Amino acid sequence: MPRGIPRLGSSIVEELKNAPVAEELGTIPTKVFDSSLLDEKITTWKEPDTGVTIDMTEPPPPWEVLPNYGKHDTDARRFVTVPDNWELRWINPRLIDQLGWRDWQPVMASDSRVKVIVRQMISPENNVRRGGQGGDILAWMFKSWVESRSRIKAQRVERQKMSSVERMQVLKEAASQGKFGRHVRIEGHHPTHTQGEGSSMKEDI
Repeated sequence: MPRGIPRLGSSIVEELKNAPVAEELGTIPTKVFDSSLLDEKITTWKEPDTGVTIDMTEPPPPWEVLPNYGKHDTDARRFVTVPDNWELRWINPRLIDQLGWRDWQPVMASDSRVKVIVRQMISPENNVRRGGQGGDILAWMFKSWVESRSRIKAQRVERQKMSSVERMQVLKEAASQGKFGRHVRIEGHHPTHTQGEGSSMKEDI
């Protein structure tokens, strides 16, 4: 068994002296991937006949990537440029035949305030339509008018709700006083908790 302090031989010392020194070859980038690709999801699909597995990349939804995608309630501003105080709606022509325009106005390509980005959507009547000649017609209304109509609608809904609650209470009191017979009792409450959020229920016209 060897004793004492080991000593390096002259050959090993020479090898260490002649060893290559460290040199900078380059830098590793900290940003390897594009930030727009970080949210992409990779899913796999297996072909049933051959059993081959295919990797498919799902890009992030456009409303999370495009800054102006969710700015408006309709996708119409991707096809036309109109004043910012206009509210746009696609209206089914059959609803127009049944109910009329109801204060909406058609977006006309001949209007100096309108610039149609996709010229193929202009109909012979100078309307802006999607889905061909029989498709929906693009209409506009001032945003302040739409907000006023929404307030009136919310007030009407609130009055109808309170009216139904009061009718329910009157019916319960009448039953408790025996107006419907000695053995008739009414229990219940107005199902306000089942009502949806009004802002998510928008009319097409």
